[in-house]
Amino acid sequence: MIMSSYRRRKLAGQALVIFALAIMAITGLLVIAVDGGSIYLDKRRMQNAADAGALAGGDAAEALPLRSYSVPHQAALNEIYHNLFPGTTVPTVPGAAGATYTTTAFSGTYQFILTADVANVQQDTYLVVINHAYNFFAAQAIGFGSSTCILGGTTTTNAVCLQAHAKALAATYPFALILLNDEILNYENLSMNGSNAKLVLHDGGSKGGAFSNESMNAGNGSIYFNPCGTSGDLWAANESVAGTGNIPGHSWGHYGDGATYPTCTANTLYTPYPKNTVKIPFPSYPEPAVTGPTYSPALTASGGTYYLCPGTYQGTLSESSPGSTVIMYPGVYRFTAPIAMTLTGGTIRGAVATDYPIPGAAVAINCTGYNTSSAPADLGLIIELKAADCTTNTFKVAGGSTTITFRPSPRYNNISFYIELLAPYPGLGCSSSTPNGTHVVNISGSASLNIYGAFYGPGDNMFFCGNGAGYGVGQIVAWTMILCGNGTVDEHYNPAYLPYFRGLIQ
Repeated sequence: MIMSSYRRRKLAGQALVIFALAIMAITGLLVIAVDGGSIYLDKRRMQNAADAGALAGGDAAEALPLRSYSVPHQAALNEIYHNLFPGTTVPTVPGAAGATYTTTAFSGTYQFILTADVANVQQDTYLVVINHAYNFFAAQAIGFGSSTCILGGTTTTNAVCLQAHAKALAATYPFALILLNDEILNYENLSMNGSNAKLVLHDGGSKGGAFSNESMNAGNGSIYFNPCGTSGDLWAANESVAGTGNIPGHSWGHYGDGATYPTCTANTLYTPYPKNTVKIPFPSYPEPAVTGPTYSPALTASGGTYYLCPGTYQGTLSESSPGSTVIMYPGVYRFTAPIAMTLTGGTIRGAVATDYPIPGAAVAINCTGYNTSSAPADLGLIIELKAADCTTNTFKVAGGSTTITFRPSPRYNNISFYIELLAPYPGLGCSSSTPNGTHVVNISGSASLNIYGAFYGPGDNMFFCGNGAGYGVGQIVAWTMILCGNGTVDEHYNPAYLPYFRGLIQ
């Protein structure tokens, strides 16, 4: 059958209509692809900016003393602009900004909501919310995208609202020395005896100093801030009965129980102090699990070099000879003997890269199946000490000349020594003694400590006393502390070595 010319023209017209509809559909898909891809990239940029802003704001919120909320807000805004608008001048946050600060940019198409929640005694957080009115540029060209986005009273047409948010958990208590006793009222949590006893607090920039749940008494000892006159020079005590009352003293110098020591700068208090209570709650950080084997015999290092590998040690580790060296490979060590470590001479240290591979004729302890051939990137270790009772010095350094050098690992919350509780708080299983708590750590004699991580013993009464001893530690978390004799506790505080969780949680 021969198709008429009319029929052919009609079919051709239908084909043109179908072709036109197909072109429109394909164009629509391309528009969706273009806008969708652009939205994805924009969301990614916003999320990166929110993450960076939350971390920067959370870190700045813990700078002490916190004189103004504008400090963390400015730090967060700087990072947001650096990620979203590189090269653009960052606006200045007003000094009177509150805990929540909201601002806009680029004619209201961007909105930033910054919140510093540092009144929570359990954990401090910093929240960044970024809202953006995204224009459908490609869709507008073909007549689509009639939605609107309203941000802070500004309406943007042909736009959709995008949002990114991030919350950072800040280092809740950024102090070099933390003393937690709050059960024996009006007890001096820090007691210094001996005219040559020294406590040196290297403040780590904007963080450091000391905080106690009861008073601290320098006695006839000396306390120094190094450097002196920076915002990390914090000396704060919470008195439950007498003294300064339940108000923390934030100063560039010091503030104690009815006295001012050390004399660093004028005793100038700064407000606001945003926490609604000054008591530091009792911490509960997880104890890393031991993965190595168990070694039962006692170990006496009386000369030569000994190589130890991680695991559970049920016997006492003794070192008495000045010529002996104990090298500990990275990992988790748990000592369970009533007297776990007694050191009166020699050197005990963490392994370094040059200690790999282990010498063929070396004395290797508990190293079966452990890698001693090549050094890992993380050489940090943690020593866990089980308290025997309320009075036994489980970790004892006495007499002689002992050198101890350990570096921590972020895998173990940057804790070098973890002293286990005898019983839970409150009470700690030692309510019959004063000031409650155990007495695991007892360091005296001419020892030299280079502990870069934390002494974490929230229920332990730590004793540092020695003749000319120099105890370099990163941070001390204890129930109470006594510093006596001619010893010096020199806390080279490093905020990066906090034993507190930090980072993004949302």
